[in-house]
Amino acid sequence: MNNIVDILETLSPGTLDKKLFQFIEYFPTAAFILDENLVIKNANKLAESIIGYSIEKLAGKSIIEFVSEEETNQFKNILQKSFGTPIPNTAEMIIRTPDSSNLSVLSMFRCFKDHDTQNKFCVLAIIDFTPQKMKEKIIRDSEERFKNMANTAPVMIWIADVEGLFSFVNKVWLDYSGRELGNQLGINWLNNVHPNDLEKLVNHYQKALRDKKPFSIDFRFMDKKGNYEWMLIKGTPRYSHDNVYIGFIGSCISIHDQKEFEAKISNLNKELVQTIATKDKFFSIISHDLRSPLSGLMGILDILNTEYESLDEKEKKEFISHAAVASKTTFSLMENLLEWSRIQTGTINYQPERLKIRRLVDNMALLYEQNLKNKDIEFSSSIKPDLFAFGDKSMTETIFRNLISNAIKFTHSGGTISVSSEIENDMIIIKVKDSGVGIEQEIISNLFRVDACFSTKGTNEESGTGLGLIICKELVEKQKGKIWVESKKNEGSTFYFSVPVAK
Repeated sequence: MNNIVDILETLSPGTLDKKLFQFIEYFPTAAFILDENLVIKNANKLAESIIGYSIEKLAGKSIIEFVSEEETNQFKNILQKSFGTPIPNTAEMIIRTPDSSNLSVLSMFRCFKDHDTQNKFCVLAIIDFTPQKMKEKIIRDSEERFKNMANTAPVMIWIADVEGLFSFVNKVWLDYSGRELGNQLGINWLNNVHPNDLEKLVNHYQKALRDKKPFSIDFRFMDKKGNYEWMLIKGTPRYSHDNVYIGFIGSCISIHDQKEFEAKISNLNKELVQTIATKDKFFSIISHDLRSPLSGLMGILDILNTEYESLDEKEKKEFISHAAVASKTTFSLMENLLEWSRIQTGTINYQPERLKIRRLVDNMALLYEQNLKNKDIEFSSSIKPDLFAFGDKSMTETIFRNLISNAIKFTHSGGTISVSSEIENDMIIIKVKDSGVGIEQEIISNLFRVDACFSTKGTNEESGTGLGLIICKELVEKQKGKIWVESKKNEGSTFYFSVPVAK
């Protein structure tokens, strides 16, 4: 087309003679010479072949006769206005032929005045691009059919260009998101993606674009109600008829129910593992931890029963002292087992009330007074008398009993144990700190797990079940609190747990 425009620009008024009629014979496309009334004065052979009339029949006819009725007035106005300027112009139009077929052509013309005769002329060149127009129409029709099909499809469908920008989403997509079309094109659709899934999705999508390979990935997408649901997006590269890469096409389907089902199965598996671990631990305690102190107690009582008269007073006191220790150990173990079983069976009731923390700690100090004296451990509390928590008294007592008992168990003679508190965000943080043996870092992560818990002998060979901290964790969480520990080997431990402040 540029070549034709260049040729038209070379024409000057000096060429407007009989040689001009010869000049158009060398045009690379159909060409006409029109007067100012748009009457054809002459035409070349290519015009004859395109229009379908001989040059003799074309001469004297108005060019408007060959223009489609829909475009007659528009084309006539363009030509008439062009007579007032020497600048070449272009326009698209439909040419009617003798066989009633229509040709899509691009017309280019330049109008000017002859210096000698003062007559106005116009050189009109036309290029037949009907095949191109037909091709474009086929593509448009194909795209229209695709859009109609896509809009009736039961899944969300999208199309992206070579840059990965969305150029189309179907009606199902718009209905799901509750957004307008423009709000979902380009990269705007990413605004509906859950923030936690955005980076993963974008990285995966960009890699597929670079590699020009199919992809699929799940992510959470916001619906029209503002809820996020799990979706599976799939994409496949698109290529033109001549194998040129033109972008991606894909679908997006909800997998929310599937994800929820998988989450339920995962939770059930975790619960099953926990249940099996609980059962195994329970039987282990019954078969070993409970049996050992009972066996020792039975042995001591058997000796006292059969050989009491032959024992001196010192021996009698030693056996009775051992029996007392064994009975206390067994009783403590039974208490933990009963507490644990109540938690596991859900029979423990949470009855929160206003609790005076200082009083609970003082009661624990009295309960373990003899144990503290036996190991010469200094016990102190900095809990303020006016500090009140909102929790279950029995549960909180059990938590204190286990933490203080453990602190005594793992603190050497002459050591210290302190209890303090602070308030953070409507929660009371209780700290039970000891100067004991401490805990190795690799063990800390397993302290509150029933499937990994274990019992360690105290500094005076005190035994236990490993259940105490697990019970504490469950009772703390039932009161909407948390429990954790900070410790270093041979530098003591500090156990923290939180409980709501009483309003």
